[in-house]
Amino acid sequence: MKISKLAIDIGHNVQFDGGAVGIRSENELNYEVGTKLIEKCRAEGLNVINCTPKSATSLYDSLNQRVKAANNNNADFFISIHHNLCTGGHGSEILCIPGGRAEEAAKIILTEIAKLGFTNRGVKARNDLFVLKNTNMSAILIECAFCDSPVDMNNYNPESMAEAIFKGICKAFELNVSEDNRSTEQANYYIVVRGDTLYSIAKRYGTTVEKIASLNNIANADIIYEGQKIKVK
Repeated sequence: MKISKLAIDIGHNVQFDGGAVGIRSENELNYEVGTKLIEKCRAEGLNVINCTPKSATSLYDSLNQRVKAANNNNADFFISIHHNLCTGGHGSEILCIPGGRAEEAAKIILTEIAKLGFTNRGVKARNDLFVLKNTNMSAILIECAFCDSPVDMNNYNPESMAEAIFKGICKAFELNVSEDNRSTEQANYYIVVRGDTLYSIAKRYGTTVEKIASLNNIANADIIYEGQKIKVK
């Protein structure tokens, strides 16, 4: 089940199409996981179409732009990144139109996510979702976790989630990736996302602002930028 062109949609994140708000904002989580996933796929030579619109005039326009980006670029598979909201719920699930390629890939990817410790809520049939029923290619919508769940959000790591989804993609679509090289790279570097500070990054990796600044020749610890690759070890 090989592919050469993958469509990735970072859910919501545009006017008229905002995400859920819980302990953390779904928009923020979708953005962090989605951008990291796109970066990982492109780093391995996969042609990725980012289907996230830059602006929209309505909810329909937002959803339609995502579908058109995938269809017009003849993508082989479509993945939409989301986070759930439901008081009392926790865990990860993947939504798709059942049968065939979508369901097969969903099961493989969800297995990788569950290895992070999230409850596996299963692959669920959703024939009604706009982005699933209007894409020409097989499509899945990943509900990574519940953004209002203390169980899920405690120590939630967008990097780990993106890596788990990426591993699932590699297994589902038979991409040849050196696990040893990726493990070393993942352990030593971090890609800055919106809202990060050197303090938050240092805290996440059990190090200090001073050490990270020294490793990366950062003169002003208050200035880092989105997309910056930072050595943490």
